[in-house]
Amino acid sequence: MNKIILFISVVLFSTLQLTAQSDSELYFVFLNTNPDKEVLSENKVENLQAAHLNNIDRLSKEGKLIAAGPFEEGGGILILKAKDQFQAWEYLDTDPAIKAKRFKVEVMPFSVWNGYVCGAKEPYEMVTYQFARLFSNPDFKGDERKMIHDNRIFMADMMNNNSEVLVYGFFSEFNDGMAVFNTSTENAESLINEHPAIKAGQLTYEIKTLYIAKGTFCE
Repeated sequence: MNKIILFISVVLFSTLQLTAQSDSELYFVFLNTNPDKEVLSENKVENLQAAHLNNIDRLSKEGKLIAAGPFEEGGGILILKAKDQFQAWEYLDTDPAIKAKRFKVEVMPFSVWNGYVCGAKEPYEMVTYQFARLFSNPDFKGDERKMIHDNRIFMADMMNNNSEVLVYGFFSEFNDGMAVFNTSTENAESLINEHPAIKAGQLTYEIKTLYIAKGTFCE
């Protein structure tokens, strides 16, 4: 429960709607639970959580943080607006929980291909979505360029025909990316399993339940 509380009051203070087709300055951050983190007293953990939330609140108000939310399974995500990856890390280095190595952090350039990332408006209503992370298979021997083309057409069609699909984006040119679904885990898996790259073995995926403010993805 503490991992959920960690983010619960933070999310999307920006009211600017962003699409990465025209904005190349978004960075997606995974805050993965660190299994080797130092064992701390309950009081120290609570203090770190409070400092972590305060720092995210500050980044939001400064227009550096676009979105934040925890996974039900632990850890969470951030979406930052920065001029480059070095600046994104500068923002993250101000986070006491990250400095204390409570997370294993991944920072990747982020491009939204379908859908939008918006600013949620107060009063914030926390909701749950299914978050699919897509991983490239380094052993894939097929035509990746054609696969990327086919995937983008497929996702555009799927979003047009399924209101449950909220956003789809990339972390690299090799199809690594994410998709967010406003549906059950079972239905999200059914939808993502139709992805051409998953059928071909060019991508694998994992799905987690994401807590985030309603309106984050312009829904």
